[in-house]
Amino acid sequence: MRDVGADSIYRRLFVTKKELTAEDLKKITEVDFENVVALVAVLEKDGIDHIAGGGRYFRSGASGTGQKAEVAFLVSDAFQGLGIASRIFKHLVAIARTSGITHFEAEVLPSNEAMLKVFSRSGIPFTKTEHPSLYTC
Repeated sequence: MRDVGADSIYRRLFVTKKELTAEDLKKITEVDFENVVALVAVLEKDGIDHIAGGGRYFRSGASGTGQKAEVAFLVSDAFQGLGIASRIFKHLVAIARTSGITHFEAEVLPSNEAMLKVFSRSGIPFTKTEHPSLYTC
């Protein structure tokens, strides 16, 4: 978490934290590539590979004729604004479609304009629901 500032953590977890608990780490790192899929972007900076960011989805139930999944991202502060979340989302969508997921949900703070841009530029229609921070695509 040394590469992720307090604002980034708040936008991802909706709480202020100085460090992640074992439960937090488990929640954001464990995957089964069937119901929970995660991807990371690794970039070289100053001759060293860094995990620049990551995104994940987890299958959350039925949605019409398909399945839905919740999606979330976290990008290191030094690499924000480079389109990393957008690229990860594109790949997550492709993976999800092959496993029957047709809809995504994301809890996004209304002030998180960068994340809202990721969804609006994705080419996938999205809507805001009754819950003030829940967006679906």
